Amino acid sequence: MKHLLTVAALACALALTGCATQVGVNNPDNSSATYSGGSLSTTYKSDVSTLFAATKRALDSMKDVGVLGRTGETPETNELGELTGVTVYARAVGDYQVKVTIAKAVDVGTGSDCTQVTVRWGMAGNCQQSQQVIHRITENLGR
Repeated sequence: MKHLLTVAALACALALTGCATQVGVNNPDNSSATYSGGSLSTTYKSDVSTLFAATKRALDSMKDVGVLGRTGETPETNELGELTGVTVYARAVGDYQVKVTIAKAVDVGTGSDCTQVTVRWGMAGNCQQSQQVIHRITENLGR
């Protein structure tokens, strides 16, 4: 019984934290993304405003894969009024929430400024659907 509780606790911890997996994406600035804990993250060498506009166009154009439309956004600004991040919300078929978080970041490898985009499809996450969102965002960057 003692071992059963230990194994059950370990299984729950692994299920909640998950593990990080590298996933291929069509981002010209970074060809891989990290899928961890139900969220898919990648970085771009574009500013927050450009990615925000591309994200809105991407979500609006995804009716063919079940995104019903955007439901809101929460921008973040610094003291100077510059946009430093934004979270865009949408709904998908099956009443799934699609959440795209865009934030300024620093590339760990080069130390240069970049923008991180994180997509979460539903409460538990869906890697394939999140990849489709990243794909559409990249297409809407127009590069």
